[in-house]
Amino acid sequence: MPLILILLYIFLEILLSYALIEWIGVFGFFLEVVITALLGLGLLVNFRIFFKEVLGKFYLREISQEVFFSSNVFRILGAILLILPGALSDILGIFMQFSITLMLLKPFSKTKASSKDSEIIDVEVIEKD
Repeated sequence: MPLILILLYIFLEILLSYALIEWIGVFGFFLEVVITALLGLGLLVNFRIFFKEVLGKFYLREISQEVFFSSNVFRILGAILLILPGALSDILGIFMQFSITLMLLKPFSKTKASSKDSEIIDVEVIEKD
């Protein structure tokens, strides 16, 4: 199964890159690869700033643990995909940089419904005879 997915990805990458080369030309595609690679490197270099900001939000309990983890993983994988040459990897890398990916995947994730007013109240019941 993983081999089929890898072959499907390679096929789609070649197909989309070919279509992009026909649309903007070889030099335009070369510039697109160089610019997105530099953008990906810049995102990886500046990741610590983003991580510090998200860690502060996590520490103040403004975001959940799964949002903290997934946003960091998506940000790193998106930067790596931007570094790789190819049109499909660039599109996926750009989508992973934004919270749109989290919103698209949110309906498929299993989360517990929690209320913001959930407090634990210890009650002792005394029965009268």
